[in-house]
Amino acid sequence: MSEYLKSTDYVNAYDLARDRRVISGKVRLTDMPRLREEICPTDAECVFEIKGMTAKKGWPGAVMTLAAKVPLICNHCGKPMEFPIESDVLFRFARDEKEADSIPIDDEDDTEVVVGSEKLNLMEWIEEEILLSLPYVPVHDYACKSDIEAPKQEEPKKENPFAKLKDLQGLRKN
Repeated sequence: MSEYLKSTDYVNAYDLARDRRVISGKVRLTDMPRLREEICPTDAECVFEIKGMTAKKGWPGAVMTLAAKVPLICNHCGKPMEFPIESDVLFRFARDEKEADSIPIDDEDDTEVVVGSEKLNLMEWIEEEILLSLPYVPVHDYACKSDIEAPKQEEPKKENPFAKLKDLQGLRKN
């Protein structure tokens, strides 16, 4: 595999698991189209390692390790920020959607189920995991100030309830 992953790099998921292959490398964040829409223009990259495996129960899978500093815009102050991703994700390969749907969900098991393929696109797989790791609303870890001032709202003038009474009394005297 070349130094940087390309969108045309595929792997047979079942061979990866059976042979316990290890695939490692880098991918430019801007080479991933869905991620590119979410990030600041950058030359940042993600370092990845995918290790094929067969679980004790016999199912094929892999462990994906990702490390990246993803450039995002802080939703509070509007300034660039780096969001660090360091993750290890365990995958179980299902033969088809029906098998994937039949695997029980176990809250204590962190295994992700994906439909394996003889032609699994590595870049799309990695991109999906990065997108799932991003915060819904990116903000700095520290208290940042917005450069945009909130519009000042004028407090409504409170009328003195006795002012009308005074006006009414003034009318009576006349």
